[in-house]
Amino acid sequence: MDSLGARLTTFATSAQSGVGQVLRGLTQTPRQEGPLAARLRVVTPLGWAVLAIGAAAWVAGWWLGWAELMVAAATCLLLCVAGALFVLRPATLRVEVGLDPTRVAAGEPSAGQVTITNPTSRRSSPLRVDLPVGDGTVAFDVPGLAAAQTIVEPFVVPTSRRGIIPVGPATSAREDPVGLFRREAAASAGCELIVHPRTVALEPFGSGLLRDLEGLTTKDLSTSDLAFHALRDYAPGDDRRHVHWRTSAKVGRLLVRQFLDTRRSSLCVVVDGRPDSYGDPEEFEVALGVAGSIARRASRDELRTVLAAGDQAATGTVAHVLLDSLARARLEGRCPDLATLAGRAAARGADISFAIVIDGSAASGATLRRAAARFAPEVGVLTIRVIPGAPPAVGTGARGPVAQLGALGDLARLLRSGIAA
Repeated sequence: MDSLGARLTTFATSAQSGVGQVLRGLTQTPRQEGPLAARLRVVTPLGWAVLAIGAAAWVAGWWLGWAELMVAAATCLLLCVAGALFVLRPATLRVEVGLDPTRVAAGEPSAGQVTITNPTSRRSSPLRVDLPVGDGTVAFDVPGLAAAQTIVEPFVVPTSRRGIIPVGPATSAREDPVGLFRREAAASAGCELIVHPRTVALEPFGSGLLRDLEGLTTKDLSTSDLAFHALRDYAPGDDRRHVHWRTSAKVGRLLVRQFLDTRRSSLCVVVDGRPDSYGDPEEFEVALGVAGSIARRASRDELRTVLAAGDQAATGTVAHVLLDSLARARLEGRCPDLATLAGRAAARGADISFAIVIDGSAASGATLRRAAARFAPEVGVLTIRVIPGAPPAVGTGARGPVAQLGALGDLARLLRSGIAA
C-alpha cells in the first residue's frame, strides 16, 4: 500500500510539473511562442486543471479499479468536449472603432464608440469584445445578435496627459459557460488619439512679437522689389521701368533704382528635450504648452513656423501638424543638446527672422547663449525659461531678451509687453 501511495504521489508531482510548464508556455508573448503554444492558449488555466484532474482520476481509477474515479474522469472529459465545441466556431462579428475627435488638447473630453455588427444570416453567439485604451482595457459584453443587427457601445478616453494614446485593436473573446476554453481573435484595426499640450490664446504677433508680417528686408541686393536702397548707373539689360528719370536728367547719365530683397517673416521655436535641463517633468509640459501656444497663433497669422522639440520636428503653417509633433515629443537623455537642436532648426529654415528658445529652470546661462548663437546675426532671439512659481520678468541677454515664465497663463502678458519689438 505504501508503494501504491508513493507511486500516486510521484504521478501527482509529475502532473503538477507538466501543467506548470504548459502554463508558463502559455504566458509567453506571441513573438516568443510557436504555433502549438498559440493553439494551446485556447485552454484556460481552469481548463488545464480540469484536464489534469480528469487524467489523474482516470489513471487512479484504472489502477485501483474504482468506478467512482472513472466516472469523475468521464465527467471531466465531457465538460472539456462540450467547452471545446462551444468555442469551436470562430466569431463572425464585424467590429469598428471610431474616435471623435481624433485630436484634443490635454484635459478636453474625447469620446469613442465601438460599432459591432453581425454580417451573417444567422444569430450570433454571445461574446466579449476587449478594447485596449492606453494602459487599460475596456470590455464590452455583447449579447447574441440577430442577422444584420448592429449595436453601438460608447466609451470615454482619458486625456489628462499630453501624448499619443493607442486605441485598439479590439479583440473578440468567446468563452464556454464553465470557463475551460477561451478563444480570442483580432476584430478591428487600431487607431490613436493625439493629445496636444495645453495652450493659451495669444494676440496676433504683428502687435508686438513681429513688426512686419508682409516681409522683412535683407542685405541681398535686387533689381526689383519693394524696399528702395539706392541709385546706380544703368547697365545693359536693366529694366527701363526702374530708371530714375529726374535724377538722370540732372547728372546727365542714366541711373536706375537699386532695391533690397524682402522676405516673408518666418518663426523658429526650439524646446529643449533633455531631462537635466528641467527641475521637474512638469516644467517640460509647460515648455511644450508655450511652444504650442506660439505655434497655434503663428498658424492663424499664416506665419511659417520651424518647430523643434526634443526628438520631434515640424515645419509649416498648419496648426495640427505642429501640435502633433509636440504631442509626440519626449523628455529623454538621448535628445540632442539645446545648441545642436537650435542649429538643426536654423538649418531647416533659411528665411527665419525670429527665434524663440524655450528651456527649463535647471538650464545654465551658457547653454542658452550657445543655443542663441546658432542663429544668424540678423535673426532676433527671445529666450524663455520656465521657472514654476516665478513672476513673469524680462532681462537683457547677449542676443536679445531673456524672459522667465512661472505659469503658462502668464505667456500672453509676457508677449503683450512687446519684449521682442
